[in-house]
Amino acid sequence: MGAFAWNAFLEWITSDLIFGSTRMIFYSRAVRADTQVQLASQRLSTRLAFFSLGFATAAWAPLIPFAQQRLHLNHADFGLLLLCTGLGAILAMPTTGLLIYRLGCKTLIAFALILLLTLLPVLALGTTALTMAVILFFFGTAAGSLGVAVNFQAVIVEKNSEKPMMSGFHGMCSLGGLIGVMSVTALLAFGVTPFVSIISISMILVLIGLLTVPYALSAHQQKNTSQDDSHQSIDTAKKRPTLLVILIGLICFISFLSEGAAMDWSGIYLTTQYSMNAAYAGLGYTFFAIAMTSGRLFGQKALHLLGENKLINSSVICAFIGLATIVVAPHWIFVLIGYALLGLGSANIVPIMFSRLGKQSTMQKAAALSCVSTMAYTGSLTGPALVGVIGEYIGLSLVFTGLAIMIISILMLNYFSQLQVK
Repeated sequence: MGAFAWNAFLEWITSDLIFGSTRMIFYSRAVRADTQVQLASQRLSTRLAFFSLGFATAAWAPLIPFAQQRLHLNHADFGLLLLCTGLGAILAMPTTGLLIYRLGCKTLIAFALILLLTLLPVLALGTTALTMAVILFFFGTAAGSLGVAVNFQAVIVEKNSEKPMMSGFHGMCSLGGLIGVMSVTALLAFGVTPFVSIISISMILVLIGLLTVPYALSAHQQKNTSQDDSHQSIDTAKKRPTLLVILIGLICFISFLSEGAAMDWSGIYLTTQYSMNAAYAGLGYTFFAIAMTSGRLFGQKALHLLGENKLINSSVICAFIGLATIVVAPHWIFVLIGYALLGLGSANIVPIMFSRLGKQSTMQKAAALSCVSTMAYTGSLTGPALVGVIGEYIGLSLVFTGLAIMIISILMLNYFSQLQVK
């Protein structure tokens, strides 16, 4: 993972995690009075919320082949079923953006976490397409709401901390995804049933939530820390998406689309194309998550060494090579390498875009964040459904070829977004 990545992770462990959580648990009054301790608590809460998002959504990935076999659905029908997740997310994201000022991140994060840990075990039990459609709709609602709320909180916490932290925050989401998929895959490999495996994940989410929710930003704290954004622009033109925001949203959409395809379809791709045992099908996303987590933990160092533009371009090329490897691989081992390259290439694209979004002044930051988050997570949650529908008719290999073309188009989108910044 690299010495710098581990040093950065250990630095966080010794500062925000130990210092923040200790004071949070034993000195709650001091937390409210001490600004630095309060910031450490908020950073810890933000990291754990990102971790929970990745942990919960990725834990579902190893169960997907079992769900498809249990429901006896082909790729097209199963893809339509997964579309319910995206529909729930699409409805939840704009709604969350509207409610976030009134209710605060704390309330919305708590609601989303409770919904996620409740629905995960039910996903392993659904026996009819209709039942699974309803469950997946609310699962997408919870994931979409949590995604918008935690990114909004991250922008405020990063600003108050006065140092770049977005890559590290998103790295925690990747770390959560990695641990989630590896945990469920390992349990399944040892013969544990899907239901018992996912119950274990829900129990862990309960424990994480006890540290995450109490110190998430309330509506009152958000008003005190984001007043300058409210005065940034009062004209309605800057509340509508600008070209820069749309370009950033498209880049995030494509990156999240490839990530969603890796999570939801890597297992099915390995079992159908390479006859891999379903119990080990989670290895594809595991390799993807390991590489993405490593890339994000190393993200700040890479940004310092290469610069923003070179890092994005090299990341895009790496992701393109990864997808190309997946398409032409003669053996499943090379498919795993392809997913690792895709994860490494995708690691820092979205964090850089969210940081760029925070620096722009062409649109109100809160409105811009809501817009880009909706576009990005729409790619993650609805894209896999389209992969299934299209893949049923042209094959998953051709679908992944199309994704590779979309990935390489980020080079052009990034060039035009840079022109808008200038």
